[in-house]
Amino acid sequence: MKKHHWALVSFGFNIFQSLIKLVGGLLTGSLSLIGDAIHSLSDATASLIAFLSIKFSEIKSERFPYGLYKLENIGAIVIAFFLLFTAWEIIQRALKGEININFENLPIGIGVTVLSLVLSLTLSFLERRAGKKLNSPTLIADSYHTLTDAFSSFLVLISLSSYYFGINIERYVAVAVALIIVYTAFELLKEQIGAILDISADKETVEKIKRIILSFPEVSEVKRLLVRNAGGRLFIDAVITINTDDFIKSHAIADEIERKIMKEIPNVDMVFIHYEPCCVKKGTSVAVLAKDGVVARSFKDVDKIIIFKENEGNPEVIETKGMDEECIAKELARRNVDIVISGYHPTSNKAKWILHKNNVFVWETEKENPYEALSEVSQIKEAVT
Repeated sequence: MKKHHWALVSFGFNIFQSLIKLVGGLLTGSLSLIGDAIHSLSDATASLIAFLSIKFSEIKSERFPYGLYKLENIGAIVIAFFLLFTAWEIIQRALKGEININFENLPIGIGVTVLSLVLSLTLSFLERRAGKKLNSPTLIADSYHTLTDAFSSFLVLISLSSYYFGINIERYVAVAVALIIVYTAFELLKEQIGAILDISADKETVEKIKRIILSFPEVSEVKRLLVRNAGGRLFIDAVITINTDDFIKSHAIADEIERKIMKEIPNVDMVFIHYEPCCVKKGTSVAVLAKDGVVARSFKDVDKIIIFKENEGNPEVIETKGMDEECIAKELARRNVDIVISGYHPTSNKAKWILHKNNVFVWETEKENPYEALSEVSQIKEAVT
């Protein structure tokens, strides 16, 4: 089943549980069982949120071209707050609640509670396993919420059974269970907030991606590798050096690396491979992005594009006042620039795509002097001066 199917199953299951617990609570007079029915209703609400967040996270549009994937993380955070609310509810019941049991219907209440306990444990296990398989943080969070329903049912079972022995330990068990729920909720909050803030993928995944890139003999260096995890998806941005001066071949190698990463690493949504040649062939057109006479630190802070062409005396200077990253990328592509030198790559994904599609290499440098930056790319300095 898909992720949203599991969320719907959880929703229907919790509605069913809420109804049978309510009936059992009314028949036995058990306030804790009635409260547990309300708790199951909150589980149903959480499952509905899980379904909506998963369903909407898969929708892509022109305004949201990468999808609303972070809705899953937001959904998981909402569920974490449900967990905290549940913990508070159990503590309140444990410290202040009073239970007056109808002993004639006590077996009905115990039967309903045992059934609910078994069903909750089963669903929690199946939902968590599906969440890990489908890499869905919302399903995993909802499985933990379902598990709290099992704890709550266990609490009610102890409370009801203790009446046969003339003792009542419900209050102590409730506090212990509530503390476990609070711990679970804070762990979920920590994980999901990290995802919303674009936390890096785990070290093992990053190293595996690096090994895939370096498995290509043409790749001499991975200069930068950024992998973020959000909504159960991976977004990869890498800068590599390729041992060739053939731009078409470099482009083909980068495409092959992207395909291999998508094939071998699960749940990758997007891969950007920025490639830099180790050497430059004759006839290459090189542009330097400049700001106040020095190499610009980014595509956003540029006032001139200086284009150097082999066997031409003076470089061509283009004013770029008021141009954003996408306009600069289009200008570079329109003038058939092969390599553009800047402090960093553009941050705009559309600008990156324009450069990628038109085989424009971005060469990152720490140099401020444009001619020193040119010498990093090749020995073009001698050819253009």
